Amino acid sequence: MKDPFWNRLRFLLKTHKISQQKFAEYINIPVGTFWSWIYRDLLPDAKTACAMAESLGVTVEYLVRGTDDVNVKERMYRTMERKSATIEIKKLAFKIGKEAKRLR
Repeated sequence: MKDPFWNRLRFLLKTHKISQQKFAEYINIPVGTFWSWIYRDLLPDAKTACAMAESLGVTVEYLVRGTDDVNVKERMYRTMERKSATIEIKKLAFKIGKEAKRLR
């Protein structure tokens, strides 16, 4: 039986619509290593667990124990809002850059 850590992580990846491969690349872990941890039911070191939690908008405590002092859904929603805002800002910056080139 898989550690609940991996079940929670998979749930979060599915919620954020991120593949395991993309997630491993995002946190700078070789994909093979990441899949090996899941298959062998091994937990990552603390630094990696922190990176995982932070990138998914939860705490390490939530990943490890399934509990948190703050509402996990609320934190995930805020993380998704920030990502959405970042995408919109990048789009606007691209449009501004394109318009600036056109005006030169």
